Amino acid sequence: MIGMAVIGVGWAGKRQVQAAAELGEKIKVVALADNDPIHLAQSAAELGIARTYADYRAPLADDAVDAVSICTPHALHRPMALAAAEAGKHILVEKPMALTVEDATAMIHAAEANDVKLYVAENWVYSPMTRFMRGVLSAGAHIGELTAASYVWGFQAQNFGYPGRRAWLAQPERGGSGSWMLHGIHSMARLRHILGEVTTVYLREFHNSRFQRTDLEGTVSGLFTLESGAHLSILHSCELRLKGRNAGLTLHGDRGSIYAGPDGYVVSGADAGGAEIMQEYPAQRLSDYALELAAFADYINGTGAGPTSGYSERRTLAIVQAGYESMRSGLPVDLAARFGEL
Repeated sequence: MIGMAVIGVGWAGKRQVQAAAELGEKIKVVALADNDPIHLAQSAAELGIARTYADYRAPLADDAVDAVSICTPHALHRPMALAAAEAGKHILVEKPMALTVEDATAMIHAAEANDVKLYVAENWVYSPMTRFMRGVLSAGAHIGELTAASYVWGFQAQNFGYPGRRAWLAQPERGGSGSWMLHGIHSMARLRHILGEVTTVYLREFHNSRFQRTDLEGTVSGLFTLESGAHLSILHSCELRLKGRNAGLTLHGDRGSIYAGPDGYVVSGADAGGAEIMQEYPAQRLSDYALELAAFADYINGTGAGPTSGYSERRTLAIVQAGYESMRSGLPVDLAARFGEL
């Protein structure tokens, strides 16, 4: 059983504790750390965790702690991960693992230099939708050979922001970001896991007249070239009310097409039998969050590499960073030319 301290007891930190309890094996949360003493005491009582620390460095000296889960503002991920690595603690870090590829690389190197594992808490990779569509594509089921893909995702938030302790998420000066980093990082991790690697990124940005945050991106759309040579078109927005089949991933092939959304999938073409009926994904015994913790534990124990290692999610971060650079320049970004070997 791996003893883990959760650093930052906000929404994500609490979800980590709940996921560990759901998993019921491999990982046990033994301590919480947060710099708000009142919130920390309330959260510890709520979650049933007796050991608490007001300073994130304290659990790094605790022998009962084998690993830390970093659930703090994004700008703090690098310094906290470096400190954890130097203390010999394995590291689970919330997405995005860092704000730049340079920071992510420093975290990877620190983990390797200190012989600890670095893993990223990216739950969308473990969702029923993602796992099902990865299986469809790898088996060539329903669609045959992939010819093209399109992805639409988002929500409507005219004054993009979060309440209370989560306000920093939309405040760049505190390490927050717009929806492309905050939610696009989820989407690109999911799409990489299903479709394979991206080689070229071309994105444009748009604000409608009602969007109130001129300092953050509203709607992002563009084209990605996949390693296979096929193309992925994407529309990612916090300005649109996307419900039902308006949001999701569609794969097109020489035998047919398949649409996948949050609630199920629809097959069109040769395998549809003349009817396009929404079908549910195979049930999962555990939540996405519990599955990512299980993968982290297996990674530490050497029984599996898992899909969201530091190396993997540095590639996801590179796509998001390249997207911002493409929006500014109006030009496509070749990932290999921009970042070298990832």
